[in-house]
Amino acid sequence: MITAKTRQYFRIMYVLGLLFAFVSFFLEWYIYQVYDSHNSLKSYWSYNPVTGWTTLFSENSTFNYTLKPKTFQIPIALTILYIIILVVSAYTVIFRDVEQYDPLEKLTFHAYANMFLLILMLFYIFAFPVFYLLPNDLYFPFLLVKDKDTELIYHYSIGPGYFAQLLSFIFVFPYAIFYYYTVTGFRSQEYSAKKKVSQYINDVQEPIDMDTLIAREQLKLKFNDESLDYLEELEEYPQQLTKRRQRI
Repeated sequence: MITAKTRQYFRIMYVLGLLFAFVSFFLEWYIYQVYDSHNSLKSYWSYNPVTGWTTLFSENSTFNYTLKPKTFQIPIALTILYIIILVVSAYTVIFRDVEQYDPLEKLTFHAYANMFLLILMLFYIFAFPVFYLLPNDLYFPFLLVKDKDTELIYHYSIGPGYFAQLLSFIFVFPYAIFYYYTVTGFRSQEYSAKKKVSQYINDVQEPIDMDTLIAREQLKLKFNDESLDYLEELEEYPQQLTKRRQRI
């Protein structure tokens, strides 16, 4: 059982995770550097999902541009969607606290938004190196390569933006899972309770023959109670006869 103090820690971590995720889009996700034998920087390129490849050198540096990595770009629409989900998640943790908001069924959208956020984070964490870095001969997570012919040293490494994305997933995961299972678990219990009540009502209720009921009421006005008792015995006789036949 998760204590109230632990849930509070999860919530604080969740907020920090959202901040890390948002800040990561302003930092370098991958860094590619080239040095000569004298340890002098000859080329520098860094990648960011929003801006793409950028460099510290001017456009007049021909050597720097000849060593530019292959161009690739994560779909900008996906990045915009990611930022929107971050904003929705921030709204959720501030104004839609699962422990104080009532009724919980109104938090279903926010619960699924949290899970979608985790999926987007995993996509950036795993898809970025697998589908964008490695196919373009960019080593992951870091590597130093010395070229004996040109005496150049190539540095490949992930940047602080990618580390921030990793931390964001670790921090967001506990509270997002807690939020999701709290909301969906309540809905499941509520549905189960309603189903049991409905099933019980169906089991205990008896079918009513309105024509027979009306006929009885009319007979009450014409005959005494003994006549009604005799009528009920006549009605029950076919059922008793059927049970006897089943026994035989």
